[in-house]
Amino acid sequence: MVLAACTSTNSGTTTTTPNNSTSTTEPPPETGNSIAGNGRVTTAVSCADAPDDVAIVCEAYDLIKRLYVDDVPDADLVEAATQAVLDLDGSNATTELFCPLPTSAFASACDALGGEAENSVEGAEAMVRGLAAALDPNSIYLDQAALALIEEEQEGQIEGIGALVTAEDSEITDENPQCSIISDTCQLIIVSVIASSPAQSAGLQADDKIVGVNGEDITGWSLDQVTATVRGPAGTDVELTVLRAGSTMVVSITRAAVVIPVVSSSVYGSIGYVSLNLFTETADEQLEEAILSLLDQGIDELVLDLRNDPGGLLDTAIAVTSLFLPDGDVVITQSPEDDRAYSVTGNPIVPEDLPLVVIINKGSASASEVVSAVLQERGRAIVVGENSFGKNTVQQRFSLSNGGAFKLTIARWVTPGGLDFGGDGLTPDVALEFGPDLDTEAAAELAASVN
Repeated sequence: MVLAACTSTNSGTTTTTPNNSTSTTEPPPETGNSIAGNGRVTTAVSCADAPDDVAIVCEAYDLIKRLYVDDVPDADLVEAATQAVLDLDGSNATTELFCPLPTSAFASACDALGGEAENSVEGAEAMVRGLAAALDPNSIYLDQAALALIEEEQEGQIEGIGALVTAEDSEITDENPQCSIISDTCQLIIVSVIASSPAQSAGLQADDKIVGVNGEDITGWSLDQVTATVRGPAGTDVELTVLRAGSTMVVSITRAAVVIPVVSSSVYGSIGYVSLNLFTETADEQLEEAILSLLDQGIDELVLDLRNDPGGLLDTAIAVTSLFLPDGDVVITQSPEDDRAYSVTGNPIVPEDLPLVVIINKGSASASEVVSAVLQERGRAIVVGENSFGKNTVQQRFSLSNGGAFKLTIARWVTPGGLDFGGDGLTPDVALEFGPDLDTEAAAELAASVN
């Protein structure tokens, strides 16, 4: 995620709004009124009768039941939705609330609304955030503002500070540590800063931990909430509280328009070097243009640097792989419904006899791992560096009727050979240390030295 904007590190596309029907086969839930201790009336309604402004609860529940990669018991969904309502700030409002019931069990969440939600919309959004919290960290609810941030970043230019971040749980050591709600153990960590960005000018560094924004402790905030607060119009200021090596400091940063450097390239002697920083909608086209330019300069080997590339769109990953492989599958996604193979386009531009080295590190995730893994498995590239992030899931964004979206994990991916690098990440062929102070020329020469 980029705190110039935070972006999804996951592949996905937006689809149309699902209908309000649910997948449950039980009879329609009993509806009616409940009265909170403050005398406030909450009217529980079936999904078929839910007002448009709260129907997102039914839509999200339906998506989970039909498409989520794992089966989630209703009890877990109800508990999470209820807890999300209880986590609201509380309300003294007296206006009537409407609460949709995907199943009768959700009555507990509706009962909690009366004393917590300002209005029906706030209550519905809380319930949907709760539903997402019952799933994996990559499944999230995006309101209109958060969705706009992601779509903006996919276009490659945003306004903010220009820092790549991830949220990791320090207590998770034997599996993917990614998390989505900041807590005492789930910490927001800077992976890298974009060159010439406000973050770099302010002195932010990799491994810094952001613990506050504008004087507020971010404990309990979602990653999207942090993103929306840190980002803002160019020329305005944001104050970050940062923890570095046990010491806390406050940094004031002036936001600016930040162009995400999706692709950069250079020639060092006979080595062609190209860095891909994000799998945006046009990243494959930019990468193709850069590689063709390197080939025209008569390079003898090519280094593809995917360090700190958090991934992006699956379609782009397939297009990028297609620049190097003439045939075969790129990745296989496994979902409850079926397995699906995605193949290259069959129009490679890189000669098969040109040596290729791919650099990865712990910040290489998702689409970066897809590309690295298949090139390694096919023997087309030597992969060097350190183990990658270990994200083996595929997300898809589904439009909701309120203009937001529900990003849902719909599948897991494996290589065409059946290897799954979830959790531990992709292991490089050659372990090499690329220090943060190593310039691109030194990195290219170090990577090329394995050939």
